[in-house]
Amino acid sequence: MSFLTLPFMIGNYGIPMERPSPVAEGPETTPRTDETGYLVEGYGGEGETVEALEVPAAGLEDVEAGPGLWHTDPADSVLLAIVIVVAAAKAGEEAARRLGFPQVVGELVMGIILGNIFLFTGWNFFNFLHEMPFLKILSEIGVIVLLLMVGVHTDLKAMLRVGLSAFLVAFGGILAPAGLAYFISYVFLPDASIHTRLFLAASLCATSVAIKLKVFHELGRLQTTEARIVIGAAVIDDILVLLILAAISGIAITGQFSPAGVAVTGGAAVAFLLALGVVSLRYGEVFGDFVTRKCPEGIKIFIIVVVCLGLAFLAEFIGLATIVGAFSAGLFLRHVKAKSLMGKERSMEELILPAYVVIVPIFFVFVGAQVRLDSFMNIDAVVLGLSITVAAIVGKLFCSVCVVEKGVNRLAIGIAMIPRLEVALIIASVGKGLGVLGDTLFSAIIVMVAITAIMSPPLLKLVLTRSKEFVPKRPLVPYRLSDESRRELLRSRQLGRR
Repeated sequence: MSFLTLPFMIGNYGIPMERPSPVAEGPETTPRTDETGYLVEGYGGEGETVEALEVPAAGLEDVEAGPGLWHTDPADSVLLAIVIVVAAAKAGEEAARRLGFPQVVGELVMGIILGNIFLFTGWNFFNFLHEMPFLKILSEIGVIVLLLMVGVHTDLKAMLRVGLSAFLVAFGGILAPAGLAYFISYVFLPDASIHTRLFLAASLCATSVAIKLKVFHELGRLQTTEARIVIGAAVIDDILVLLILAAISGIAITGQFSPAGVAVTGGAAVAFLLALGVVSLRYGEVFGDFVTRKCPEGIKIFIIVVVCLGLAFLAEFIGLATIVGAFSAGLFLRHVKAKSLMGKERSMEELILPAYVVIVPIFFVFVGAQVRLDSFMNIDAVVLGLSITVAAIVGKLFCSVCVVEKGVNRLAIGIAMIPRLEVALIIASVGKGLGVLGDTLFSAIIVMVAITAIMSPPLLKLVLTRSKEFVPKRPLVPYRLSDESRRELLRSRQLGRR
């Protein structure tokens, strides 16, 4: 991979791809479908491989569901799809809230249910969750809004104080799962190629920024030391894993490793992050005050949107993910304020909240719909998937021993690093599209992603909320005592507790 291939990384999550050559005219090919009626990702007609993550240029021609409900006008179909997904997300959130689970679990489960109704009923009404390109784009905007909100809530100075722990947690969360992945591959996949082993290891090294941050946000714990360590570690983990993905994809495509190309991509990524970090620390507050005081109210939203989407695009362009750019935008814009029509000052969180409430749930429902329950019907995939899942859980729990700060909830940090979602799905889709991951291994990785994504939020909530501060039911010392007597009584009680 050379510097000239960088422009072609856009839309491929940092994966270097060659410029497509013109296709000669020939017999028309049709997409391949499996027995469930879903499109088989990574394959075109005549067994020809295509990009697994490529968004078709066509709009909604492939959506064939719901007689009389899906209109021929693409705009009407998109509106109906958004209404269905948002309503399903809110129903899942309410059910999860009543059952005591984090809301994100309800959104994921609703997506899984809607995305697999065809398997049990033969009703293809909800196939648009697999086939509608605009919904995929909207879900990606949702994760951008989520990370923008997280950046707004993040105090970079406080995060730097736990920087060593964040780096060690990220490093441990890559080293341990990668070693376990190689062990699993040698036991269950003795004939697998080195490319297959590398993609399996990369999928286990990934983590999900979105899930853990939504749980911390729901519980109001984004300002805790645990949250800062997890956020920093997750961002570092994703950056390293995406760079690893670029390297192993280059190996799978060309058959050889290009240190120069990886060095260029890695150097650009490091420079991007350092530059944004320094700018946010030194000029973020100044920029926020300038926009708040000098810019008209109608221009402020425009500035927020341009900075967020521009940095998200730039991050993806240099080989990172859009979520890294959106997180950086939140750090830079966190001091911007605007006024409502009534003259009340509104913070960045209040400005983002309407988009956060509506668009972010679409991402989780869409991702849940990509989980294929028929993957669990293959006993080989289930056994392999459970083995990979155990390795994925144990590997990330190793992160709890990598923390150097004292007095933090180490178990919560380990559990928070467990869920895999967006990055792991990207790696699996790319590996399948390149022909490196077979159907059984691909399904096993999907099993791992589904289990870790669903089990981690309730466990994290349980661990974070189980220890409550001691609140005495009576005064620590009786009234009408002298100051000296009160101090002596307190001292004696503290010694007695020890």
